[in-house]
Amino acid sequence: MAAKRRATKRSSSAGSGSGGSSGYSLVRLQDFIGNQDLVSRVKRASLPQSALFAGPEGVGKKTLALGLAARTDCRNRPGEDFCGNCESCSKVAGGNHPDIRLFQATGTSIGIETIRHLIREARFRPFQGAYRVFIVDQAEKMTREAANSILKTLEEPAETSRIILTTAFPNQLLPTIRSRCQLFVFRPLTRNQLRNYLEIRYGAEEAEQRAAFAGGSIGRALRLDLEQTLQDRDRVLTVLQQWLSNASFTQLFEACEKEPMRRDLKSRDRVREHLEILRHLGEDLYFLRTGTESRMVNLDRRERLLELAKRVDLDWIRDLLYHLREAREDLDRNVQPLFCFETLWLKLAGRA
Repeated sequence: MAAKRRATKRSSSAGSGSGGSSGYSLVRLQDFIGNQDLVSRVKRASLPQSALFAGPEGVGKKTLALGLAARTDCRNRPGEDFCGNCESCSKVAGGNHPDIRLFQATGTSIGIETIRHLIREARFRPFQGAYRVFIVDQAEKMTREAANSILKTLEEPAETSRIILTTAFPNQLLPTIRSRCQLFVFRPLTRNQLRNYLEIRYGAEEAEQRAAFAGGSIGRALRLDLEQTLQDRDRVLTVLQQWLSNASFTQLFEACEKEPMRRDLKSRDRVREHLEILRHLGEDLYFLRTGTESRMVNLDRRERLLELAKRVDLDWIRDLLYHLREAREDLDRNVQPLFCFETLWLKLAGRA
């Protein structure tokens, strides 16, 4: 009895692993966008004791995990869904349901104390529902110590506990973690799915642009600073045009020394964004050269890109995309951002 009183005290505060109360955005399963085959599969079966939701960032892994958790204790439970209005669903949305806990990174990692807290809580029976559900979001951020500590709980969880790990980088998890979980693979959303979802909020034109730049991620589409992205795109496109005009590194260097490019190239995150924009432009050149321009991201710059496509062959485009991948890997290895950007063009110098 004392153990249960202690559990009540620990569970009465937060839904998050960091200890602060916060609300969650719940989406009913019938309204979930994309990956409907996976949603149907999970709805038909009971929630596994240990599950791994793996897929790109922003495609709804955490959203679906919270929806499935809400369904376990919904008072109305319409069909295989949750109602979103009952007392239990309101508690989940408010982040204060005693049986549903979301653990997230504090800073850049999920530490051993957070996972020890989960392990202790997972031993107790539910307070008001059929199950206790523990969600570890961005599970790849667990420290090695934290990851090792959760292994036994994943392998032999309490009968009334369910654990869901979500990650965009499943290969960064320990193989022993992956082997203990039932895997559910999420795919990027199609551009049509994103556009249809975004049209109600943004209108047709902006929805089209956001869907194009989002790379199949609802989260990215909603967070996108479209005005800034289009400005960045035009600056990078101008650099690409200048490069293909004469492949002059001196001219490229001068462009990099002008604001705001000079400031941007000192930031790792901004260089990563510029490289991503350049990847889209390179792929658009490929689509134009291969007659598949309906797949283009930058349709509003079709004429400028068409002129560039006439100057390059497929081998040059493949080299560009290959060296872009190398530049992104260098960034991840903490190579100086400006060096990554300039080295990319030096590698292309003999091909333009």
